[in-house]
Amino acid sequence: MTRLTKSIKEQICKNAIEQSPVTKELKTVNENLSKLALDVYNDNVTSELLKEADEIRARAKELPFYYYSVFQICDGVRCNFNGLRAYLKLPPERVFYRLDEGPTYTADHEFSKRFLSLQNQVENSEKQIEDLRQEIMAILNSCATLKKLQEVWPESVNFLDGIQADVIKTNLPAVVVENLNKKLGITAG
Repeated sequence: MTRLTKSIKEQICKNAIEQSPVTKELKTVNENLSKLALDVYNDNVTSELLKEADEIRARAKELPFYYYSVFQICDGVRCNFNGLRAYLKLPPERVFYRLDEGPTYTADHEFSKRFLSLQNQVENSEKQIEDLRQEIMAILNSCATLKKLQEVWPESVNFLDGIQADVIKTNLPAVVVENLNKKLGITAG
């Protein structure tokens, strides 16, 4: 009989949340924010300017001087959308140079509308993840052992990866945790 320690409960909760549909949605939203960052960057920098900066930086590397201050490399872009300051992470596909000034977009600009929509999606997804975490921890905290957890929430065996314990897989029907299973995108076996 394996006792559910705090670290085991946290690992089960983490595994469950990582597999949930809302986490996948949040990943997609973050990818879209990265695409927005790239669009904002490209709106302010032409490919010719990037090519020229790359050439200057390459030439500076060849000189026997400290060259890192030629152009500061960044992983995101600071900008303002309808008065809201934001730092958007750029995709890691190339080297980006820090913009001298963060671009500003009005409320009616397409970028502002996209940002506000994506930001709302991020906040909604993060709230759903926190609610999910609380529901999972409530179930986990009501159980002292893995055996009891399997009786209360049989589908929890899906989230025991990386946990050192003797687990008996059962196919008991879930009654109390149906809504939680639906939120996690799993069905009772």
